[in-house]
Amino acid sequence: YGGRQASPYTLEQVGGRLVVNGSPSHDGQALADEPRLLAQHLQGVPVFVGRRREQTGAQACREFKATVLILDDGFQYRRLHRECDIVLVNANMPLGGWPLFPRGPMRERLSALRRADLILVTKVDQALETVAALQERLKAYHPAALIASAVHEPYGVRDETTGQAVALDRLVNAPVQMASSIGDPEGFEETVRQLGATIVSHRRFPDHYAYTTADVRDLLTQAAGSGARVVVTTEKDAVRLAPFTGLISGAGVSLWVVQVRLRVINGESLIDDRLAAVLGR
Repeated sequence: YGGRQASPYTLEQVGGRLVVNGSPSHDGQALADEPRLLAQHLQGVPVFVGRRREQTGAQACREFKATVLILDDGFQYRRLHRECDIVLVNANMPLGGWPLFPRGPMRERLSALRRADLILVTKVDQALETVAALQERLKAYHPAALIASAVHEPYGVRDETTGQAVALDRLVNAPVQMASSIGDPEGFEETVRQLGATIVSHRRFPDHYAYTTADVRDLLTQAAGSGARVVVTTEKDAVRLAPFTGLISGAGVSLWVVQVRLRVINGESLIDDRLAAVLGR
């Protein structure tokens, strides 16, 4: 791991022990939200963090006898040889017209899609009217690419202030204050809305934002003013809001974390066959 954006697709495949620049880290407190989230979700596979991925990859092979390396946000990392490139494209984001990083979200020009083995179009349920045209544009850039589609599917809610699971249907008609610091806050808001919640306000912070006590107090004040007794956030944000759960619960407010996974709805066999070929199965 060495990038900025993780996804549920990644979370299904890596996790476990954390190794940061060659030094083991068991609690992950000094790490960014994404690798910490990977370690929380999955066990049994080490997560390596470092800028020089060829070095951390070599370390994984040397120390853990790894035979498969999975890079998050690694399409543009050309120093490391790869057998399969999977590119995720958000169906809500218009294709093209965005400046390159750091001025915008694009890591490379669209012509780089020609290197992709698989293109997975995500959140297609939130862009039903435009997804077909998007897939045609992707084919124009890379006619030979395998294209699959997926949705982000909520599967649970966790009360971060108590550690207990919350039934999804408890969100129906519940007035909630939202807080997020992710790349696609609109998509997350739509997910919460589809669960039936009444969103009284949504505080959107910059991606990977480090929350402060003042931020949390402002959230609680805003929630109290609107009658919301629940703050809803993402799993990534929950990692950074964890130090403030005492402050939140002390105000009589619950912090609910919506747990989301990616489900492939079209082209799953394309992905399975391609990965099987890479792994020699």
